[in-house]
Amino acid sequence: MKDAHASGLIISVKSRPAFSQEIIDYCNEIQLPLFSTSWDTPFIDIMRIFSEILLKNEHRETSLAAALKNAIYYPENEDSYLNPLESNGFFRDMNYTILMISCHIYDSDSGNSYLEQLEKKIRYFMSKGIVYEEGKHLIVLFAGESVNDISQKLYDVCQNNSDVYAGIGTTVSQLTDIHRSYETAFTAYQLTKTALPKNFLEYNKLGVYKLLADIHNQSLTTDFLNSTLGPILDYDAVHHTDYLHILEVYFDHDCSIIHTADALYCHKNTLSYKLNKIKELLDYDILTNENRTNIMLSFYILRLEKRSI
Repeated sequence: MKDAHASGLIISVKSRPAFSQEIIDYCNEIQLPLFSTSWDTPFIDIMRIFSEILLKNEHRETSLAAALKNAIYYPENEDSYLNPLESNGFFRDMNYTILMISCHIYDSDSGNSYLEQLEKKIRYFMSKGIVYEEGKHLIVLFAGESVNDISQKLYDVCQNNSDVYAGIGTTVSQLTDIHRSYETAFTAYQLTKTALPKNFLEYNKLGVYKLLADIHNQSLTTDFLNSTLGPILDYDAVHHTDYLHILEVYFDHDCSIIHTADALYCHKNTLSYKLNKIKELLDYDILTNENRTNIMLSFYILRLEKRSI
């Protein structure tokens, strides 16, 4: 039935016996709705009822998706989303969290079947929410659930498939603030497997990246990089050396020569020589608290900008 893309199973019975556990387990496993009906009920009546239900649900989902888009992109226009959302149980004073998720590797001319499966899984485990597709991403609004609960539900999905990318935004407590959750979800999503080597990120756990992602003045970060690491960036570009990478690994290992040498598979004396060259190029003490902070911030900025390091 799964291969045939069946949307449900209806069993007609004469005496309404209980379903076997095997049937129940099978339907639960493939997330297939299971129904029973009396032996003499005409199937044409059943299909008519289901068609009416499906049409109503489709209309409701379309209306809710439109309202959510308005809440995200036109938050100041409250009339365009408050009434349709509240009339469907999405009240003003609830917790709301946005999720952005994609799996572009499965894109094809005929669509993305894996993304459709993801949507079904999310609809299956979400308590209350809205899901719609936009630009080959799924935008999901969770209502009344904590970020921890959402993360636990999505963990296996992302853990089992490294080609799925997901970002969870902050939780807001007002309908009129949903756009803020979307913005933070978008930031977390953008950082997956770029600045941070993960395919599933929560905005609340981004640390310093939360601050850096909100800096929209490109010249400010460029000037900071040039003043902190400029000489190494220029030297590596001209001489095809890897001093920037060495410095990054050195700081990633708490400025330990022994651990850095092990990580780079080089002799301690060779590493010491290269570190002295780095210090000479930078012309400042890289181990003072202020300079260490500036160097680490520079690496965060480079990762955020997806620059090669």
